Amino acid sequence: MKPMPLNRAVAMLAAAFLALAMTSLAPAQTRTSLPSRAGRGPSPDSIVRAVFAAGSARVTAVPVVSADIPRYWQTRAERTRYVQSADYEETMRYCRQLEAGSRWIKLDSYGRSGQGRELPLLILSKERAFTPEAARALHRPVVLIQNGIHAGEIEGKDACLALARDLAVLRSRADLLDSCTVLILPIFSVDAHERRGRFNRINQNGPEEMGWRHTPAGLNLNRDYVKAESPEMRALLTNVYSKWWPELLIDDHTTDGADYRHDVTYAFQHGPTCPPSIERWFTEAFEGRVLPRLTQMGHLPAPYLSFRGTTPTTGIDFGATTPRYSTGYAPLHGRAGLLVETHMLKPYGSRVKATYDLLVGVLEELHARPRALMLAVAEAEARATARGAEPDPAKRAFVMTSISTDKAVLFPFKGVVTAWEASDITGDKVPRYTSAPWDTLIPLYRDLAPLLTVTLPVGYLIPQEWTVAIDKLDVHGVKYRRLAKALRDTVEMTRIMEWSAGAGTFEGHRLVSVKKVRTERQVRAFRPGDVWVPLEQRSSALVAILCEAQSPDGLMAWNTFDTIFQLKESGEQYVMEPVARQMLAADSKLAEEFRAKLVNDTTFARSPSARIDFFYRRSPWADSEQDLMPIARALRAVPEAVLAPLPGAPPAPGKPTDRGRR
Repeated sequence: MKPMPLNRAVAMLAAAFLALAMTSLAPAQTRTSLPSRAGRGPSPDSIVRAVFAAGSARVTAVPVVSADIPRYWQTRAERTRYVQSADYEETMRYCRQLEAGSRWIKLDSYGRSGQGRELPLLILSKERAFTPEAARALHRPVVLIQNGIHAGEIEGKDACLALARDLAVLRSRADLLDSCTVLILPIFSVDAHERRGRFNRINQNGPEEMGWRHTPAGLNLNRDYVKAESPEMRALLTNVYSKWWPELLIDDHTTDGADYRHDVTYAFQHGPTCPPSIERWFTEAFEGRVLPRLTQMGHLPAPYLSFRGTTPTTGIDFGATTPRYSTGYAPLHGRAGLLVETHMLKPYGSRVKATYDLLVGVLEELHARPRALMLAVAEAEARATARGAEPDPAKRAFVMTSISTDKAVLFPFKGVVTAWEASDITGDKVPRYTSAPWDTLIPLYRDLAPLLTVTLPVGYLIPQEWTVAIDKLDVHGVKYRRLAKALRDTVEMTRIMEWSAGAGTFEGHRLVSVKKVRTERQVRAFRPGDVWVPLEQRSSALVAILCEAQSPDGLMAWNTFDTIFQLKESGEQYVMEPVARQMLAADSKLAEEFRAKLVNDTTFARSPSARIDFFYRRSPWADSEQDLMPIARALRAVPEAVLAPLPGAPPAPGKPTDRGRR
């Protein structure tokens, strides 16, 4: 998931040429050869095979497919001994085969991709609870397992196809469906999955062909949870997540980065941006019981191995993520999100097995203690709702972002002996990994402190003309009401005092970073059709992330409100210059501010237009809406009398009339 530094990739290729003369080619489970390139040096394919030869030699061999699994029910990965993974059409055929082979499985479609492909959803339920309403009536957790959000990292698909078969067709693990409903996205980024090739991921050891990281429109779905621009993400959030409301979202990936012996890593939201009950479930249930079970199965699990520096000895930064990622998004609705990352240098079959076993471990935990997760989610929902209803503003504090502290615990790291050698190609030192084990204790930084805290209002009022903002509420399943009558009230408006836009594009945007704001109390008028979003709801944290100006993943950050920064009117210099003189003569504080800015800001001092703008913005002709966040922070709940009824709600009882009387 995390991009590899360029010097690491270059070093791997350089090492490969040397490895060609020293080692045999990779075992059968790695990539096959391309046609001969006699006289032209090593082929690209042989280079890649050599890169993975040393690494794959020190891990568990390719899993053996059980003789109890008939060939008809083997996935393509199993039939090819994990050399290949099925394309989209074959995956869909296997999904239809699963549905035909079990009354406990339903294959559904939750939308279409950008290129028009069906987005498949497998629903597994012993009770045939194939709708959100039926599943909720069982009072059991719903687990959503998402695969191929990065379509090159596809072992989750093959693990889940085998898991669905074992749960509901062959029923070798049928008991695990006694306590939960399982939803499986075999492939999320289906179009990128079909941009298949041998060389799509230079860092990854198989399968023979794999998909692409981004959609054909250039979007990384793993950055799209809050902004929700892609048709795939919009379909997922609208038709799956906000309908089924899964208690647990599992997001399967393959990592990039350093080499080590750990074969599966994980991450989840924790600290002040996570509901305490959700964090408690992860530490007690997942880390306390699932991980030891995974170790018993022969794996070496670890927290997601993102190092503070270039070497493992700098320690693991096990921090929180922003809501654009699955692990940061789920807790905003009071739910759990788990990231699974297998190690890219391990053979593909080993990675499929690690993913399969981790999923089994999670389902075993839910089978043993299904109510623990249900209660954790219920507590998180209640906490979010109560905060929105809290009359005391001091008790409506909301931690929007957090940061890792320097407090650490020791983690037993299973690495490999590594030499750092100077390279005349990169001009830097590059790692040379060996197969010799290296066991050590390194710092694990998982303690988090609040970085940005805001005091929430009781709700937000959004003018109806900001249709993009209202559309996002719909996509995320947020509850809101329309105004049926005009409303005039005192609210808080947010003035942007300092901001900057990204120097380059990110996901097609230049992210807006708001550095400083000023809250202004104003009497504002709202029209029928404007939107009232109360924070007395389970998704109140998500609403705050969307609506607060300083949010790193909010509507402001993703350019929804960029037009507020545009200067719509301005004064000509020959008009404003005499006005400025009058303003300076009449206001000594303004004169002092102007002189100070001339001294302290050389760019300002050298710019005639900036000088004139300084006075124009402080004049009666200035645009009062300039740099003003258009979403109002409500100081009190909107009266029911001015709100339109909820869709489908019965009409309110009316007063008796004199109709029929004389």
